[in-house]
Parts: sequence; C-alpha cells; structure tokens
Amino acid sequence: MAGFDWAGLERELTAALVRAVSSVIAAHPDERFYAAALWLLYRESDGPIRFPLLAANTVEAIQRAPAEDRDDLRWAPADWDHSDIDWLSDEDGRRWERDLTAHACRGTSAQWDAAFRRFVTALVTVCRRARRELRRDLVVVVIDDELHETVIPRILPAAEVRRHFPELDEQATAWAVLAALPPAEQATHLVGLLDTFNGPITRETAERALRNLGPAAIPALVPLLAVPGAAWQAAKILADIGRPDDDVVTALTAALSRTAGPDQSWVAAALSRLGRLDEVLAAQLPTDVVVTAAAAPYRSFRDNTVSPAPLDYTPLVRVLEEHPDIAAGLVKELAPGTGMCEIHAGEVDEAVRGTESPHPVVRRHAVTVLGQRHLGAAVGRRVLPVIARLAIDDPDALVRRLAVVGLSFWGRPALPYLDAGRSAAQDLDPTVRQAATTWLRDAMAYAPNASQPNR
Repeated sequence: MAGFDWAGLERELTAALVRAVSSVIAAHPDERFYAAALWLLYRESDGPIRFPLLAANTVEAIQRAPAEDRDDLRWAPADWDHSDIDWLSDEDGRRWERDLTAHACRGTSAQWDAAFRRFVTALVTVCRRARRELRRDLVVVVIDDELHETVIPRILPAAEVRRHFPELDEQATAWAVLAALPPAEQATHLVGLLDTFNGPITRETAERALRNLGPAAIPALVPLLAVPGAAWQAAKILADIGRPDDDVVTALTAALSRTAGPDQSWVAAALSRLGRLDEVLAAQLPTDVVVTAAAAPYRSFRDNTVSPAPLDYTPLVRVLEEHPDIAAGLVKELAPGTGMCEIHAGEVDEAVRGTESPHPVVRRHAVTVLGQRHLGAAVGRRVLPVIARLAIDDPDALVRRLAVVGLSFWGRPALPYLDAGRSAAQDLDPTVRQAATTWLRDAMAYAPNASQPNR
C-alpha cells in the first residue's frame, strides 16, 4: 500500500478525534460519556471514500429515552445527542479525502478494495489509540452495518465485546455449535432458521450457509417446495446452489403446478437459472411468471450462485422471437437500474456477441455488463472499442446512453475514447448528451487535459 501516507492519516485522525471528544466532554461535565463512534462510512466501490462522522453519547441520554428504546439507542449514533461532532476542518478533511480517493482509484478495482480495507484498518488504529488518550471507560468504536461483525472484535478486547456487543459473542458460539454437526444436520438446523429475523443466526445468514453447504443442503430444502409461503425461499437457495440434478429439476417442475404467487414466480426463476427454462415455457403459467423466469439468468440474483452457468443469450433471444407477447415485459424486467448480473472474463465473448444482437434489450444488457472495470485491463483493451462504437452508432438511444455510462465506469482506461464522449455530447437524445457531458466533466479528475481533442 505504498504511495499514501497512512501513518500520517492515522496520526491526524487520532489527534482530531481526541481533541473533539475531549471538548464535548468538557462542555458537559455533569454527564457520563460512555462511547464515541466513527459512523456513516460512505464509499462508492471504485469511487470516492468519505471520512466518517463522529458521534458521542452519555449514560444520561440513554436513561432519558423510553425504556423500550434504550437497547436500540445504545449503539445507534444517528440518534445520539451528539451525532455529528465537528472533528475535522473542512480543509483538512477535503485534502485527505481527495488524496485517499485518488490513491484508491489509481488502478484496478482490486486496488480500490485493498485501499478501502487499509482505510478500515486505519480507523481501527485511530479508535484504539484515541481510547488510550481518553478515559479508559470510554469505548471508541467504528459503527458500520456491513463491517460490524468483523471490525468490533478488532477494536475491543474479547471481554468488552461480550459486554457491549453480546450479539457478536452469541453469533460466534452459535456458528461454532453448528460447525460441529454433520452437514446433513447442519442443513436441517439451518432450514429451521429460515423464518428467523432475530437471533445469532438470522434468515439471511442461514440462506448463505445453506447455499455454501451445496448438495448436502438439497435433501433438507426440497420438502419446503411443498410448503406455501416457504417454497419461494427453498427455490431461491436451490438456484443459488446451482446444481441442476435430476431430483432438483423434478422437484421444482412439480412445484410449478402446485404453487402460486411469489412461490410460483421464484420456482420458475430457479428453473430458468438452472438452465431449464424449457420446463417453464412448457407449463401454463401467468405471463408475469414467465417474464420473471426468462429474465432471471441475466439479473443480479445470478451473482448469488456458487458456480453460475456461463452467460448465454440464446434462451433470451429464443423467448423474444418465439413469444413476442412477453417481449414488452422482458424489456421492463431487464431495464437499466433493475440489477444486472456481473460477468467474469470468460463470459466476455458472449457479451460482445450480445452487442450485435438485433434485439435492443439484449444489446442493453450486454453493454451494461461490459461496463465493469473489475474485468481487468486485458478485457478493457478488447471491449472499450466496442463500447465506444455503441456510444456513437447504436440505433437505440438507451444503448448509446448505457455505453457512455459504461465508458465512464471504466475510468482511466477509457480516456483514449473521449472522442466518443464528445460525439455523444452532440447526440440528438438529451439523455445521451447528459451522460456524455457528465463523463467528460468527471474525466477531468483523471486527466487535466481530458477536454482537449485526442491526437
């Protein structure tokens, strides 16, 4: 992580935090402060990283709250009396954020991820150092929903984790007990937790664990396909496991005729994700169910699959051509912003082929999934000319706009194609012009001479 002054950042943030919290404590001598927290860690993957807000709270503030709200309030800095303490000057904050973001965005998506992880480590260091300089009974932590389970144990000793965040200790114990069971028993236990919203193992984490168990979870999931209100969840997890075994396909196909509503829609989508859209098309199903199923392999749900089937536009094209009555529904289901799948380098050939499809909905999907910088420099050298061409020449305005957006997502590697952005800035469609204008403006952050014509 050379090239950025991490030590300097940690020193300045520690000093600023200690100074700000000390000032707030001094201003309220009659209250007992129990915690300070860095919270609201705003970040955009492959984009800006912002410094967190600083908050502090007191025992008296907790006691003033209604009894039923106190547990929730204790570690909810947004609701604390001091939720946004002025701790960094605007000048210092902007300077560090600018330098940190430039460092994170200097190359690949993997470098951004590494920089953000190092930033989290810096915040952990800041919390630990600040606590040593402040009162020992004042807990200083990072509060972030996505990082909660991993960052708190890095800041606090185990005994204090148990005291202040007992749910984390309960989770660790619950997972240890589960891991000691044979896989089949693990699956049975996890299936019993699929309607659990609170507790050490919630529904969401139980779903992930069942998916990760793979084929060992299938016998425990198949019976759920016969349970109204639970069939959808079983179907989703079976699709996430991604094993189109005969028994799985048979069970899902049988469930198509005996389910309705969301259950039926998820069962149909699972079959399609497992490569068996033919079973869905052969059944007499509502149009919206067929639409959802046909679109499922191309939506972000695919990203949850352990080993997703390779991208293949053939089933989608076949549905568009053989079932024109649902084409409009597919356009809506695969509209920008609905959540497209992410592809890997081995699927680029199919995505490029999709950019040549006569069907706009296929080209829209293809250009969207190609606009992913994490695919790497080698892929970029191949696909950026394709995306640039689409930004100028595609007959569909939405494809042109998505192509411009895709170029902007590629960041620095797309700078040689700014002429395509300049052409798009003159497009007859206002949405294309706006996207191009935004990209050209943002490109100035990468290269001061970006506004000059390419030579």
